[in-house]
Amino acid sequence: MQQANLKEDRIHGDPLYPIRVYEICCQPGEELLELHWHDELEFLMLTKGKAVFRVSMDDYELEAGEAIFVNSGQLHSGRISANEECFFTAVVFHSDILGGERFDLVREKYINPLIQQKFVTPAHITHHTAEERELLALLLQVFDLNINERPLYELSTKGLLQVIISKLIMLGGPAFRELPPSVNPTHIDRLKLIIEYMQMNYSSPIRLEDLAAIVSFSESYFCRYFKGFTGKSPLEYLNQVRAQRAAFLLKDTNKKITEISFDVGFNTLSYFIGVFKTHFGHTPSEYRKRLRTNEGTGGYSRIIVSS
Repeated sequence: MQQANLKEDRIHGDPLYPIRVYEICCQPGEELLELHWHDELEFLMLTKGKAVFRVSMDDYELEAGEAIFVNSGQLHSGRISANEECFFTAVVFHSDILGGERFDLVREKYINPLIQQKFVTPAHITHHTAEERELLALLLQVFDLNINERPLYELSTKGLLQVIISKLIMLGGPAFRELPPSVNPTHIDRLKLIIEYMQMNYSSPIRLEDLAAIVSFSESYFCRYFKGFTGKSPLEYLNQVRAQRAAFLLKDTNKKITEISFDVGFNTLSYFIGVFKTHFGHTPSEYRKRLRTNEGTGGYSRIIVSS
């Protein structure tokens, strides 16, 4: 995703139909899904390959046919876990599609507690149980309806999403829970602030002490806190952001590699090349050559189809 901010600024669907379905293909060496969040809910199904998706503080290894659920406001990202292309399909939708107005019983009894993470619901949906398989089959119907715009797809999709959410809640009990201290909403909001700062200022020098000061943490505690949520140190995450931005510039511009290195915040070319190769498996020049070869042969690195 090429947004500068951590929170997506794209509109999923429109106010009258706040639902959108995406099909995405990612080649080995590319970032499958950048760390981000949005107010909408999301179901994401892997349709080819193997990948690891991170939702909040947990990693889930998905094989083709499995799915994850991402609640409103949850940080999530994904990466390919094998040296092969990866496909996934996602439906992103606003909670308003599930419940009615302010005093709607369904919203008050089920939807609000769901988005407040008071229900025990699974993030990883597998083929292990009949209930999970049924949920996955319903997701496939949602994808088919919207990608092909079947007759009455809007009405059918709304009904299916309500059934899917009810089955998701039932998979957890349903039961209520208290959020553990590690996922305190205040802590998550602070993390979002830090990551947004990195994504907005990656081209400038960013010091660890500056990041820690934003949330009034000591540097040592800040490092533990950041890695606990993202699985990466602040420097590792910052280098990932810079490498991803460099990849966009290599693809979309004719800038020299040295110029791109400085544009994305690296002080030395050799360090930039090393970091880039760590993240993409190729040097910047190899990556650019590979992209242009794919374009010349009709290949692609990413396709998005939306309803």
